Order: sequence, then structure tokens, then C-alpha cells
Amino acid sequence: MAFVANLFSSSRDRNSNIQPEPDKYDFIIVGAGSAGCVIANRLTEIKKWNVLLLEAGVEEPQVTEVPAFRSLIPRSNIEYNYQIQSEKMACKSKSCSLTPGKLSISSVMGGSSAVNGMVYARGNREDYDNWEQLGNTGWSYEDVLPYFKKSEDNRDKDIVENNPGYHGIGGYQGIQRLPCSDSNGKIIIEALQEIGYDKIDASGEKQIGVMDTQYISKDGMRQSTNIAFIRPIRKKRSNLFIKTESTATRVLIDPKTKTAYGVEYISDGISKFAYVKKEVILSASTFESPKLLMLSGIGPADDLKQHNINVIHELPVGRHMHNHIKVGGLEFSFPNESYWTLTTLEKMRDDVNYYLKSHSGPLSSRGPAEAMAFLRTKYEENEKVPDIQLQFGSHSPQYIPQTYYDSFGVSIFLLNPKSRGYMTLNDTDPIWGNPLIYSGYFSAESDFDVMVEGIRMALKIADTKAFKKNGFKLDKTSPKACKNLNYGTERYWKCHSIENARIVHHHVSTCKMGPKSDPEAVVDPRLRVHGVYGLRVADASIMPHVIRGNPLGPVIMIAEKASDIIKKDWLFQ
Repeated sequence: MAFVANLFSSSRDRNSNIQPEPDKYDFIIVGAGSAGCVIANRLTEIKKWNVLLLEAGVEEPQVTEVPAFRSLIPRSNIEYNYQIQSEKMACKSKSCSLTPGKLSISSVMGGSSAVNGMVYARGNREDYDNWEQLGNTGWSYEDVLPYFKKSEDNRDKDIVENNPGYHGIGGYQGIQRLPCSDSNGKIIIEALQEIGYDKIDASGEKQIGVMDTQYISKDGMRQSTNIAFIRPIRKKRSNLFIKTESTATRVLIDPKTKTAYGVEYISDGISKFAYVKKEVILSASTFESPKLLMLSGIGPADDLKQHNINVIHELPVGRHMHNHIKVGGLEFSFPNESYWTLTTLEKMRDDVNYYLKSHSGPLSSRGPAEAMAFLRTKYEENEKVPDIQLQFGSHSPQYIPQTYYDSFGVSIFLLNPKSRGYMTLNDTDPIWGNPLIYSGYFSAESDFDVMVEGIRMALKIADTKAFKKNGFKLDKTSPKACKNLNYGTERYWKCHSIENARIVHHHVSTCKMGPKSDPEAVVDPRLRVHGVYGLRVADASIMPHVIRGNPLGPVIMIAEKASDIIKKDWLFQ
């Protein structure tokens, strides 16, 4: 770890803008994450607009660029943990509790795009068509597809050529398979094909099947939205002002006109103010954007009054929250060490030096995670739509990059959960305390049914010729709470699901997008906060329903579309 920190802890970025700050900015963007970096790039294309980008975290260190170092990031200073609250669930036969642990939140330029699993999978056409059917005009799949393509620089020629009309080249955001292929990942893909799943591009026409995962990467390196959208323009556009380690504490809103006119933030321990001529845009994440709204007087009236916050406008902020439900605990072992990728410390150091020279080799891999599948259970009526996602991951010793491992596991993701949770302000310290998050996992009984079916479908790989000839063996050790149940029964897998449910950072809908007639909506289809002027939200929190894929690509799309909406509103009014 000391070796890695010495080489990769510094950042390539510095604040180079020496222009005097304006008295008022045209736009203030709170959050330089997956969405905020994109919006900052697009709005500063208009030279007459001054844009302030506020980020609570630090500059992005080089360690984030190395794909295999993903497993080291949670123990660094660029992620911190939110505690998920313990909850009771209805399990038919008994009452059971779920404590799925902590949720890692990024605190760095690039946000989650700098620290996540890098997977690029847009979701299903049906997802976006459903958004529009809910009253969100302009958000159908045909409407959003151009924005996916606009940002994309897809560098896998076979993907682009075999899926005409679905991908873009030449955009800011690099999309590419990682250069170092994992041999065990190939065996997993072979097993899934043996079951009957076709090889697909999950961001193309067909989504049900198995794929060799594409990532937000370029030439063996992670490409966060900071690297892709901010780094190329940071020293070139004098109208972009970036302030890191600056935590927004409230949006300044005139209570009479209900118009946002600035942001209060803390920097170097000092409370400061930034003022805006046009709009404040919140892109601070699914938890921090609604938290900031509530601190600013926008949210459920009872919650705000509890904290003596003056109610500017009552809206269901923080409600309707949901997430892909993830269940792990399905582990596979190898017949002997010849399948291991664990190696000596000396060899790992050699791999680091090789990566620095070539951006290839083992550190340019994410191990068996290159295999991914989207499946449809019997509970999904639409034969073209998946409701289960399989993601594979390596098991590495602590402080060892995830490309070095001696076993692997499969996680089941419930893509269309019916369960809903919520978040609200911290009881004792609403400003600096982490928000209270209630996941709502398995609060809908039907989610158990889909998950159990998904587990059974996933475990079919254990009986394939591909796994048997290579000696991959399923570990049938039961969780302690499930030992008295018959292995493989419905009750057993429900128990397994409760014991192995884990939080994944795919939360959405805490600032739900919807028309004024939607009682659950916080922002309208142009992402303006209902009842407040000069204030928008543009990040995963606005999704009315979670997509059947990985949220990163859709969040970049939302930012691209939001940028165009804002330009049209202010350039052509």
C-alpha cells in the first residue's frame, strides 16, 4: 500500500484559473461528479457565461485511473461511508430485520465515476419509454439516444459496427473493454453461452444475454467524467471556475419570490457565499442533492419543521427512493492454484511498473468482472426486457488489487424492484451529519420471488460443462441464520437473500422527475424544481424509476440533455 500510495496518490489536476472571480456567476453547479463535470463542460461552451463548479471533495488522484485499484479506493480519503439504517421486513412466515451495512460515497472530482466499477450499460429501451409515459415529455428512448451517443467515444470497433445507430465515436467519454483479458472471466462467459444466452451488447438493440463488459475507459485507464470532460478544458476556458474542498450548505432562496440567487458553502472552515444571475444546478448525488434541498427549505414540511428550517416550498424530497437490490454470497472455488491469479509481492510490483509504461497487463483488468449477463425471469412479462443482472467479482486478500484472487463470486441484481425506501436529514446534525437512509429492501414481497428465481437461474452455471471441466465448484456453506433450512428451497434462498443483501450505489428518485400533477415529483421534465425559480437538479436523483442497467451512462446522458435544456431556456428566450 505504501508503494502504491507513493506512486499514485498525487493528482494530475490543479486549479489554474487565475481570472478574477465575477461578482455573480451565470450558473453555479453544486457537485463535480458524474453529472456536474459534464454540465460544466457544456455550459462553458458559451463563452459569455461564467460557471462556478463547487466540489466538496479533493482533486482526483492518479490511483483512480488504474482499473484494478478499485478495491483499494474504499480505504482511502476519497470515499466515506453512510450508515444504512436497520429495518424490519415482511417475510410472510416471520418478521426479520435487514442491516445491509454501509454505503460508500465518493468525495472527489469525478464523483462516483472516479471510484465505481466503471461498467457502461445504459439500460433498456422500455425504461425510458416508461419515463415518458409517466408524463416526462422528451425522455423516451428515441429522445435520449442522441444524448448517449453525443458523449460517447466508443473505441471497440466491433461494438460500433455490429450495432449501427446505437453508439457514438469522437465524444468526450471513452468507452472500451479493458485490454487485459481474464481467463476465468472467459470461462464464465462460455458457461453462460452454454446455458443458451447469446453474446450481446447490452447498450444496443438486444439486452438479454451475456457480454464482455465495456467500461468508462480509454487505453487501459479509467476515464472518469473529470478526466473526460474537465481535464481537456480546465486550462483553456477562462469562464470555468472550480473550487474543490468546498461544501455547499444551502441554496440561497428569496422566500417571497421563491427564486434561487446563490449558494452558501464552507471552504477552509469559513462560511462563504457565491451569487448567481441565472440558475443554481444541483448535481451533488442522489443523497446530497435532496439533502441540500431540505437544508434550503424545500422538502416535506414536517421534516423541515422538526429541524427549525423555514419551509420555502413543500415537496416530497427524499421519498420514492429505490435501488437495485443486490444479493451476493454465491461463491466458487478453483480445483487448484493454477487458476489463481494471486502472485508474489515482487511480481505485483513488477506489474505496477509495467502498467506505468504500457497501461496494460494485470492492473488494466478487473478480473472476472469482465463477464456480465442480463436475464429474464418468469415474472417479467415482456420477453425483450431483463429483470435480473449477474455481475461477477474476484475475492482478493485485503489491500490487494482485485485482479489478484483465489476465488470468485456472482452477485444477483434485481433490476426492477417494487420495494421503496426513503432518506431524510440527520436527527442530531442535519448539516454535517450523514442523512438517515432507509433502503426499503424487500419491503415488497414480490421482490423475494424474483430474487429467488434469479438465484436459481444464476446457479445453472455450476452444472455446465465449462465449469465442470475446469473444476469450478460452488461453495454450499450456509449462512448461520439459514443452517436449519433445507438447502435450495424457497425458504432457504429467501433467508440467504436477507443474510447476503448488500447496498449498491444505484439509488435513484429522491428528487423524482414528473409533471406537476404527479404528487411524488420534485422536478419537472425540464429538471426545474417545482414551485421554485432558478433551481434545477440533474443527477441520478431525478430518475423516476431505476434503469435496467448501470446508472453511470444514464447519468451522463441526463447531464448532456440537461445542458441542452438549459441552453435552450437561456439562449432562445
